[in-house]
Amino acid sequence: MTDVAVQLLVIEGIPLLGLVCYLWHKRTMFLLEKGITEKNDPVARSERRIINGVFLTLAGILMILTPRIAAFAGIEAELTFELLLASLVVLCAGIALLVGSGILRYRAMHQCGKDFLPELK
Repeated sequence: MTDVAVQLLVIEGIPLLGLVCYLWHKRTMFLLEKGITEKNDPVARSERRIINGVFLTLAGILMILTPRIAAFAGIEAELTFELLLASLVVLCAGIALLVGSGILRYRAMHQCGKDFLPELK
């Protein structure tokens, strides 16, 4: 059962990622055609990074705990090496985003003084 889940993740995930990249490209081209400049807002980037980090961290933890949750529901499932490996990759990506966000805040606080820190909150 876990092999099917990993195969579905790959089979459906890659086209979905391609669709997201295509739509992002179309958005960028539309903004360029209209002459709208996209501001590089550090506050929005920081918030997005934190939200993505929390989401990926929680997703990795839940992927590891899914077989135990399924056992409570009466579904027979087990944590295989493939599922554990995919879960750890997602979990580490989330932790890396959270740590990176913390490092960027720390650097911004010490380089630009304390006036820059409220902008990143």
